[in-house]
Amino acid sequence: MTTAIDRKTFIGGSDIAAVMGLSRWKTPLRLWAEKTGKLEPPDLSDIERVEIGVELEEYVARKFERKTGFKVRRDNRDIRHPQYGYMRVHIDRLVLDGESILECKTTSAWMLKDWEGTDIPQEYVLQTMWGMGLLKRQRGFIAVLIGGQRFMWKEIVFDQGLFNRMVVSAKDFWENYVEADIPPMAMADDNETLSELYPESHDKVIQFSGADAEMLDHLIDDRNNGIQVKKETEKDLKETEAKIKAYLKDASAGETDKYRFTWQTVAKKEYTVPASSFRVFRTFQK
Repeated sequence: MTTAIDRKTFIGGSDIAAVMGLSRWKTPLRLWAEKTGKLEPPDLSDIERVEIGVELEEYVARKFERKTGFKVRRDNRDIRHPQYGYMRVHIDRLVLDGESILECKTTSAWMLKDWEGTDIPQEYVLQTMWGMGLLKRQRGFIAVLIGGQRFMWKEIVFDQGLFNRMVVSAKDFWENYVEADIPPMAMADDNETLSELYPESHDKVIQFSGADAEMLDHLIDDRNNGIQVKKETEKDLKETEAKIKAYLKDASAGETDKYRFTWQTVAKKEYTVPASSFRVFRTFQK
């Protein structure tokens, strides 16, 4: 029977991309809220795709063995950084060559583009590098089953400089934010997290001063300037499109040596203004 791991107590391989602000799925603020217990992480236990991914892990590992000739085995150890005990890793498999580890992944066919050529999702690169660094291994493999039909594997060479930066980032995040109970700076994707952290507004006014006031003034200035730039950009865009439409007159499309462009007008209903759709394409070479 596998003992449940309390992920609130450490930074693991699946956390490190978020720690560094490089995850598409989780921001530093969201991770901080989960590590400090202010928000619960999503419950993945009943999500079918997660269950299937866990069940297919063994298949992916065996497929990797058949394709590469390497032998692998499970490694259930809880590996910790010798100096910072909150930096930990649990790898999928140990490769029995004395220098490598293996991470097993499954994903949908929609994610094929993330794996084409030499590409690897950066979250998985960082996760594997984290495991290599803590286990002192020089090579990592990532094996992935895509859409249940396509298998591939990629190799990563250990980068000591990158691992050192990861350790610095993890130390800063844990000691200066999690342990200090101070939230990291919010990012563009944090509006939902902030709404969960502060679900109600109270009738009060906070007076800011010093560095906080300076930062808020700067942020509000940036916001106001951004709104103004957006308005001017939208105005310029509409004016440019109107000039293009003036060339087309009643034609639905036009071509130059460089572009093909269309302007479709939707018939108006009573009491409404006609809607239009403008699209530009690269022209084929004539």
